[in-house]
Formats: sequence, structure tokens, C-alpha cells
Amino acid sequence: MVIKKALIVITVLLTAITMTTASPLEDDKATNFVVTPFTGYRYDIIKWSVPDPHYPNKKLSELIWKNHIVQTGIKLETNPIPNQLNFLGQAKYGYILKNPSTSRDLDWDVYKHKSGNIKTHQFSNTISAVKGHIFDLSGAVGYSITLPRNNLLTLYVGFDYADYKNKQYGFCQKICNQHLILHPFNRLGSKYDFKTQAPWIGLSLKTSLNDRLSITPTIKLYSFKYTGKGYWLLRDDLQQDPSFKHNAKGTGLGFDMDFLYKYSDNLDFKINLETKRFKMKTGRYKVFYVADRCSNQTARVSTNKLFDVTLLSSSISGGFRYKF
Repeated sequence: MVIKKALIVITVLLTAITMTTASPLEDDKATNFVVTPFTGYRYDIIKWSVPDPHYPNKKLSELIWKNHIVQTGIKLETNPIPNQLNFLGQAKYGYILKNPSTSRDLDWDVYKHKSGNIKTHQFSNTISAVKGHIFDLSGAVGYSITLPRNNLLTLYVGFDYADYKNKQYGFCQKICNQHLILHPFNRLGSKYDFKTQAPWIGLSLKTSLNDRLSITPTIKLYSFKYTGKGYWLLRDDLQQDPSFKHNAKGTGLGFDMDFLYKYSDNLDFKINLETKRFKMKTGRYKVFYVADRCSNQTARVSTNKLFDVTLLSSSISGGFRYKF
């Protein structure tokens, strides 16, 4: 909520500053329009967990995805100019590689020991293969200020959107480190889809190392909303439209670094390193059970707090910046 209010205030201030500081001569300057197609590699770790219903400070179940992703995208922006607004937009598509990507489902037995202490014992560990895809959109507006030695400081306000689709194939389940249960890895076992919406504020600093090389580090502070849906296809006690839902809110921190090599006046080569981490502050989940005729139970919904949601993403990409 604080970041959302800050976004509104900063946007108004940026507009006011631009209107009062831009001279007629500056208004006549043509702003370079930059297009950057790129491709690269990305590694994501997604984790969520639910608490034990009787001991809410202990985890009952946790799922962890470790996804290796090939991604491609395009970035459209106006070249930052001192004392003026600049704009950027970006779209990315990522494909989750099935062979190296995995999901891990961990389950614990939580109980009260005769000593009075709460004990946990992991009794199940399940590994599945994962494939799927991701679609990301990002947009921002910035205001630039010249610093000594021709460094350029830019303040950004922006918004990121991500649509993430995981498909889990087969499983290898170990119970109490003794019994092994296998399900064919060429058969779909479950699906988990989630979306994030994240307004952010950020700062970047462009520094020229020489006539051709420059670096631009950027730091971002996020406030995010997370919604997830799970489809546990092999569970006949759960509904399939969906089996459960997750809703969470939290904050995040991101950092990226651009390395630019000026090939010509209209063409740069760019390498980007990026990492960001989202951490839940509050969250809830709902589980949808089917009716059970044997026990005369009707369809029901179970609701509780989420224990944790964490997203960690790191990537490296390269591309060419075309200036028009």
C-alpha cells in the first residue's frame, strides 16, 4: 500500500518537474527511440508452504520448483535525457526446459512429543519433472538528472506483470525413506499456475567507462500481489477446477546491471544481469474437496493461512540496441 501511494505521488512530481524545467529548445529535441531484442537464460526458484492446522508455526507441506528457462523478449524505450521524462516497456517469453527442471513436494508429520516439545518428521519426498512457459510484461516512466562526470541518475516508477504456468510430469515418491512409489514421467500429474502483479520504484545510474563502454546498475523495490491455482489431477478427493487457490501479498527487491558496448552511433551490444526476490507478508489458501458418498460428506472448502511464498529469479541475456 505504501509503494502504491508513493507511485502516485512520484508520478505527479515527475510530471510537474518536467513541465517546469523543460525549455522550448529541449521540447524541440528529438528523443532517440531504442528497440532491443534479446535472448538468454533464466533460473527460477518458486516455493510455497502451508502450516499444520494444529501447530500453525510448523510446516505441514512444501512445494519447491527449480526451473531452468530459455527466454526471449523485446524492450522498447526512449533514451534518457536530462530533466525529461523517459519511458520503457518490455515483453518476455520463457520456456521451461523439462529435463533439468524439477518440482519437489515435501510433507511432514507434526506431533507433540512426550517431553512437551513440538516435533516434526519428514515422511514423504516426491520429485517430478517440470515443463511450462512464462509470459512477462513490464512498463515504467522515469526522470533523469545529470551528475558530475556525465553520469546520469534516473528515478523510475513502474509495474510488472507475470503469468507463470507449471506442468508436473510423473513422480518418484519416497515414504519414510523406505517405500518407493513411481508414476510414469511421460504422464501429466499436476499443474500449478500463478500470476504476480507488482508496482515498483527504482533508481538507475549510467556511468561511462570510456567512449564505447558504459554500465548501468538499477535497484528496484516491489510491492506484489500473488494469485495461484493448483490442479492435482491424481487426487480423487480434490476438485479439478481448481484443486486449491493461493492469494498472497508481500514485498520484493530487485537488482540488474546493463553492460553496453557502443558499436556505432545507432547500434549497441548489451548484456544484462538481473535478479529479484519476492517474499510473502500475508497469504491465505483454499482447498476444494469433492463429496464423499462413503462417509456421507458433501463437497467442502478448507481455508487457512499460507505459511510462506517465496519467488527468486536470476537471469543473463544479450541483445542489440537499435536507436532510431
